[in-house]
Amino acid sequence: MSLQSLMRQLTPALPTLACPRCAEPFSLTGASLKCANGHCYDLCAKGYVNLAPQHDQRREKYDADLFNCRSQVLEDGFYQPVLDAISAMLKANRGDQPFSLLDAGCGEGYYARQLAQSFPQASVLGVDLSRDGIKAAARKPGDVLWLIADLKRLPVASQQLDYVLDVFTPANYDEFRRVLAPGGEMIKVIPDTDYLCEIRSAYQQHLRQEQYSNQRVVDHLQRNARIIEQISIRKTYPLTPEQSRCFLAMTPMGFSVPQQVLENTVLSEITLHLQILRCQLNT
Repeated sequence: MSLQSLMRQLTPALPTLACPRCAEPFSLTGASLKCANGHCYDLCAKGYVNLAPQHDQRREKYDADLFNCRSQVLEDGFYQPVLDAISAMLKANRGDQPFSLLDAGCGEGYYARQLAQSFPQASVLGVDLSRDGIKAAARKPGDVLWLIADLKRLPVASQQLDYVLDVFTPANYDEFRRVLAPGGEMIKVIPDTDYLCEIRSAYQQHLRQEQYSNQRVVDHLQRNARIIEQISIRKTYPLTPEQSRCFLAMTPMGFSVPQQVLENTVLSEITLHLQILRCQLNT
């Protein structure tokens, strides 16, 4: 995305946005977003706005290689059933009516980009704190406004959004509740028991938990929201050696695994076991 395209996207989005430091509205001044209190954020010529410029990413493990591998896995279609289920939810509830959606923790931007393409009437924001993730997202064409920002301080004015999409990202329910308009909904995707169980089995000696349970996540969700619709997906796919490498490189399960184990592990198949939950947050 060019700087000119970014500026064209920002103009209609300005009423939705707010300064993450003071919550004041933004104006577009030259090639910068500026609020009434003088907080200024320059537009990046590569197609995004960094609204968390003080964040130090040197210790982040979510680096460019991880996002490149994740992008390859997504483009190979492994998560197409997830995208199809989310799209079906939106189609059933919105039809051809316009709506706004924020992909919270969008990473390399797969879901935001695909949804913007499927729903041209929608206004889609992709937000992530990882500079590498947003840079990867902005390199590909798509009608999405990409923002580097902290999910704990979303750069969105209150009660502006129809949907918050949360795929594998720790939810900040207070912020999601603040930015959702009355009647707005959250769509949350969480791993289920057998999600990537082949990787867990290969790394079990180096993981704190040999078995995975999403019960704590579900319990926390149910304390904060009412589940309206729930879809379960479970599929096992064969893998090529290169696809195995990408799956192993994209998951945080490998962060604590010795390099030699990482290099010697090759998977022949992978299981995706997921829950997709459409919810209304408690007021």
